[in-house]
Amino acid sequence: MTTISRRHLLGMAGGAAALGLVGCGGDDDDTADPTATAPGSSGGTAANPTPTPRGIKPASEITYWSVHPANSKPVEEELIRRFQAAYPDIKVKLETAGANYAEVSQKFNAGLAARQIPDVVMLSDVWWFKYFLAGTIEPLDALIAEAKIDLSDYQDTLVQDYQYDGKQWGMPFARSTPLFYYNKEKWAAAGLPDRGPRTWDEFDEWAKTLQAMARPGEFAFTHVKGDSYIAWTFQGIIWQFGGRYSDDKFKMLMDSPEGIEAGNYVRSQVFTLKYANVTAKDVNADFLAGTTYSMLSSTGGLAGVLRDAKFPVGTAFLPEKKQFGCPTGGAGLCIPKAISDEKKLAAMLFIGFITNPENTTYYSQNVGYMPVRKSAVNSPAMQEFFAKYPQFKTAVDQLPKTRPQDPARVYVPGGDAIIGKGLERMVLNNEDARNVWPDVKKELEKIVDTEIRPKIKI
Repeated sequence: MTTISRRHLLGMAGGAAALGLVGCGGDDDDTADPTATAPGSSGGTAANPTPTPRGIKPASEITYWSVHPANSKPVEEELIRRFQAAYPDIKVKLETAGANYAEVSQKFNAGLAARQIPDVVMLSDVWWFKYFLAGTIEPLDALIAEAKIDLSDYQDTLVQDYQYDGKQWGMPFARSTPLFYYNKEKWAAAGLPDRGPRTWDEFDEWAKTLQAMARPGEFAFTHVKGDSYIAWTFQGIIWQFGGRYSDDKFKMLMDSPEGIEAGNYVRSQVFTLKYANVTAKDVNADFLAGTTYSMLSSTGGLAGVLRDAKFPVGTAFLPEKKQFGCPTGGAGLCIPKAISDEKKLAAMLFIGFITNPENTTYYSQNVGYMPVRKSAVNSPAMQEFFAKYPQFKTAVDQLPKTRPQDPARVYVPGGDAIIGKGLERMVLNNEDARNVWPDVKKELEKIVDTEIRPKIKI
């Protein structure tokens, strides 16, 4: 058994003290203590907010709406403290806008109608496009240039997730990928090598051995449900089988032979091969309880898993089938169109600052999400952290192999939930993908025709 203490897990270069690292779900009630950061740490230098070439001076106060993913409010408060030390003429007001990404979107939508909106809003991969369609978020390209932010230093896939029509509509902040997690004790007991399966075919063989030694109620692998983003983890699987949810022109492709094969494969894991189940609520909790020996789960939950596991935990790239496939996920930061130019500039300075190399390193180590800057990944602080906790490095090593998600999930309003319900029909009800995907396709196409085509040329 391996026990990782809170302080050892969160040890980091530069003397920053232990903070509460938790998963994407934010279901851990631990709180962070950012006051342990060295008093002199500024998180980066900044010039005084003098007028720009346009003659615009940043606003003196902005409001930031966040859901504090993975219980990150104390860490966000420290980032704000650092920003205000560097920009003493700009005050940042942090507001809790909901318990999850759906709730902050609902609040922002209501705020737009009531003309009560923030200056920076956290929007996830599946929500920001709704506001692009509505014309209520600002394209950031001019502001990025004005604030002198080096966009090329951001991780390519992460920044591309907020690009459309040749423009940048958000900046990556709390970003993650799914990983293959496995219980090393169970792997050793089954005589398996200490690594993740390279392919699903290999895992099918391994899972026979794992399931043969499982007690009643235990499984070699567990799937999440629709409300736990099965459409996100399956995005990688459908790519691995050579399929897609859709192309970039919103043509629905999930009912292709490859999509049907992928859907029926995950169905077979549960009903034919019988080594997998579907979590009742929380797959991470199932993994920690030992009722599942492996899972696909977010990078953002890794720190909490390592802290709470009573057994050694391994992480690996997602398995391949015909090819590799892995999406990114999480949230970014957007700026509303309706606020003043002065507030937009202050908001952009704030976003650039809290995602600069030093601060994305701080956020990554103290919350669990990936550093969004390339230079941060190669920094001594992150390299030391990876040496101590190689499970975290898996996500960073996998990142160059990821790609932006298909529009059917992230651009079609409600697409994630529609695809997720379809997948639940397969893994919960044992319905053939041949019968499910046409229904999903029809529902998504209706939304594209009524809510997307009238607004953009595709």
